Amino acid sequence: MSLMDAKEEIRRRIDIADLIGESLDLKPSGSGSFKAVCPFHAEKTPSFHVSREKQIWHCFGCGEGGDCFSFVMKMEGVEFSEALRLLGKRAGVEVPRFSSIETNERDRFVRINTFAAACYQKILQTLPSAAVARAYVQKRGMDADLQETFGIGFAPDAWDTLARLFERKGFSLLEAEHTGLFLRRKSGSGFIDRFRNRLMIPLRDPHGSVVGFAGRLLPRSDGSTAEDAGPKYLNSPETAAYRKGEFLFGLDLAKAAIKTEKSVILVEGNLDVVASHKAGVRNVVASSGTALTERQLSLLRRYTDTLIFALDRDAAGGAAARRVAALAHPFGFQLKAAVLPPGAGKDPDEAVQKDPELWRQAVSGAVPVMQYLMVQALEGKDLARVEDKRAAASLLITDLLLLDSEVERDHWIQRAADLLGADRAALRADVEKARKAPHLLGGKTDQKVRGPAAPPAAAATTIDSERRTRAHVALEAVLALCLHRPEWQTEAFVRLDPARLPEGESRELYTSLVPEYAFSRFSLSTEQETYFGWMSGKWKEDPARARLLPLLRRLALQGETVAAGMPDPEAHRQLEAHLVVLDQAFLETERKHLETEIRRAEAKGDQDAVQALLAAYASLR
Repeated sequence: MSLMDAKEEIRRRIDIADLIGESLDLKPSGSGSFKAVCPFHAEKTPSFHVSREKQIWHCFGCGEGGDCFSFVMKMEGVEFSEALRLLGKRAGVEVPRFSSIETNERDRFVRINTFAAACYQKILQTLPSAAVARAYVQKRGMDADLQETFGIGFAPDAWDTLARLFERKGFSLLEAEHTGLFLRRKSGSGFIDRFRNRLMIPLRDPHGSVVGFAGRLLPRSDGSTAEDAGPKYLNSPETAAYRKGEFLFGLDLAKAAIKTEKSVILVEGNLDVVASHKAGVRNVVASSGTALTERQLSLLRRYTDTLIFALDRDAAGGAAARRVAALAHPFGFQLKAAVLPPGAGKDPDEAVQKDPELWRQAVSGAVPVMQYLMVQALEGKDLARVEDKRAAASLLITDLLLLDSEVERDHWIQRAADLLGADRAALRADVEKARKAPHLLGGKTDQKVRGPAAPPAAAATTIDSERRTRAHVALEAVLALCLHRPEWQTEAFVRLDPARLPEGESRELYTSLVPEYAFSRFSLSTEQETYFGWMSGKWKEDPARARLLPLLRRLALQGETVAAGMPDPEAHRQLEAHLVVLDQAFLETERKHLETEIRRAEAKGDQDAVQALLAAYASLR
């Protein structure tokens, strides 16, 4: 099967509404149409639309849109080759291998890591030398199901156990070295295992592919630890398959729960995620002990707008909350803090080991992050002392500057004033002063004060480029309704003369559509279902028309959305009304043009031209 054949077969087998519905909360919006809050820009009112009939999606807010491939590429942050592979696997279609060096390297690394994960699991389950590791996981309450869910394994306290298994399987250790599984021997030739005497946790991407490992050092059978054993936690190095700044541990297992709970819980360590699953809380991911990045937040924002992070009650928890809030607020997250109760331990893992209910209560009782920060700002301060009151106010003002919403900021200013025993108007004045001159805040803060995030740049549309007029609106409406009801094309298109249409992309789209449409071929809805995929594939190969695809998708969904809310006779009356607007707009333009020409002819004294122009003007009426 050729690459093009595989692509079309995948498109035929996959229903875009089912695909997108696994990630977004789709609501019905007419027959075969759905809408949702867009995962690609911050919004409250749904502007993301999906058409099951046309197998396309489009966001009227940010301008993004496309087919099943473009959704996976945008949602998962992958290239087309990876989207094709993932959808091919889902549809049961074999996809030819790409020649891309990076793609092939990634695939090879995943195969190597997958084999290593299976070896580590088998070692944990069967080898006598893994007895200490089995005792460790049993002590932590990791039953067989939990071990299987996360692929937990063990790297023995030996130099070349995995290396010998790889050689026996026929893998190249020279190539496998680049995954970080092996190290060259310091003396002599050959390789040794990088991970030794460690509990092995596979690192899996959002699709479940093993891209690396995290190894937790374990004590030896005699209870000792080798001096040269390395750090307590050891992760794979960055490769073509694993990039730490983009990776979130547990996302492959959390996606469904994030959609159900409409929130994601962010923890620090991989074992925190494992423990959370043990407690029955599954919408949880970890930054794997690295500093949180904008790339990770951008990935999470595609799945939900509510971010909960686990925090201690101490000053370190407050500092962590401010760092996360400063980074996450520009993405439009609703931020909450899951605060562990006193004595529960320093992290979710310790809390679950003591009592899983401690962690469940912390999650269910998550509070707005501003509420948590206010408590932290007042911790250990005597508000009767002006110095303490000033220090607390400075912290609170810094926190309040993170809020983009005036209404939300006003709410928390009132709360802060009540806690401080300060005048609300005075506190608001200080906040406004700090907004205009952040350097006036007293003392140093552990964050950069950030203003409101700029909204994502929308894709270029005819609204921006054509200085929109009534004629542009009418032409788009006519095209939208004709894309939705192909049987109306004949009567509409015969009345549309390109020379009489307003200039811009809408007119270009019309002139490109006319030769493509055979007016009788779309009488059957099954043919209509394949039309957009066929046209998109054809137009993508033509640069002159490829740039019109976003407009085509937007108008196709616009017509479906508009017509879905009314009976056909009413939709047809709207079509006629828009055609009349186009006629009137052309006549008005012609009248103004003739009036200008008449004045010029009169100024020149050319009476013959004046009479001819007057006759033409009269005929317009």
